[in-house]
Amino acid sequence: MNKLLAISLCVILAGASLSGCFGERGDTIDDALHNDDEDINQHNGNVSDETTVNPYGIICPDGSNGTLQWGVMTCAEPEVFKASDVSNETVNLTLQWYKIAVAEWGNYGPVEIYIIGNDTDAAKQLEDDYCERHKALDSNWKEEWDCANDNYQIFTRYIEDGGAAISTLKRTYLDYDFMMMIMSAKYPGPEEEDYKPVTLHEYFHIFQHSHLEGECTGDSRDACERDVKMGGKDTPWWSEGGAEYMAQKLYSNQEGVRANYLQDVMRWKLDSSREGYNNQNVSLNNLTRDSQINAYDVGSWFIAYLIHHEGEDAFLNGFYTDIDDLGFNLAFENNFNKTKYQYVADFDMFFKQPVEDIMAIIPSNTGINQDSSMDN
Repeated sequence: MNKLLAISLCVILAGASLSGCFGERGDTIDDALHNDDEDINQHNGNVSDETTVNPYGIICPDGSNGTLQWGVMTCAEPEVFKASDVSNETVNLTLQWYKIAVAEWGNYGPVEIYIIGNDTDAAKQLEDDYCERHKALDSNWKEEWDCANDNYQIFTRYIEDGGAAISTLKRTYLDYDFMMMIMSAKYPGPEEEDYKPVTLHEYFHIFQHSHLEGECTGDSRDACERDVKMGGKDTPWWSEGGAEYMAQKLYSNQEGVRANYLQDVMRWKLDSSREGYNNQNVSLNNLTRDSQINAYDVGSWFIAYLIHHEGEDAFLNGFYTDIDDLGFNLAFENNFNKTKYQYVADFDMFFKQPVEDIMAIIPSNTGINQDSSMDN
């Protein structure tokens, strides 16, 4: 099966059911949910004709012609697969905030959303369904390492670990490229306010990866240019810092979110990371996910600092437009007028200032928010 046919088949099978978290099975891969307004919609695109000139072609919900391919904005909505103990309310909540992100940053795909609950058996069934789905979509799918096994728990590990993740399935040996978004029942759960900005955070990773065309081998021991363009392998300052700040900023501007939400969140990140970061000697861009310093929090402050000086357009539309062709360092310098090393050094000086001076760069919430006493 070639890649173009695989994309078409993906759309055909969408009525079936699929840089990183997740749970129990409700509907099988062959028993998709559909959303219309308040209902759940797992598929909004159909192939008009398998022999069409455009093998990526789909029919949009409004009846117009569209496309569904990596890196190109699309009219298609994500396919959603839930574990059996996950409620339709949770699916609708996830899609509500997914669509807010899409409205802000553009609709990219193909995306498959998996929502995990609390039941291990249901999560295991969802893993089995995921495996069968992608074996059917792609003849190059390798069951021995692309499907779940004793050493590779795709969904079941999220029963205990919780969290959320984006996995990019753009690999040298696969024909069908897609991104998988995983949301789980805890850390945070759908009943918590944090579930909403986390959904936005994960979608920003989709935005980031949609601007990169490179493929990886699937073997974590092999170098992958995609890691470099995301800010470095296992160094989350850029990718996670960007996703976290942009998500929290977007969430803070939604109707009903309490006044000063962004200031409160960024002050908490500052208080929990500033002293530790300033008292160690590892550069921000070299902090790993295992570092004692929370690179997510300091990274989000770096992005806030960068956008304060360069503007959001230079970050979203300048840097990410250039990144794939120019590479990380040159795209950074071209859009921000300094090297990343110079900018990190300047940020380090900024981060040593009094707290009040640091906090002064965080914008206030917009006027659409509700009374400051209101909690979501």
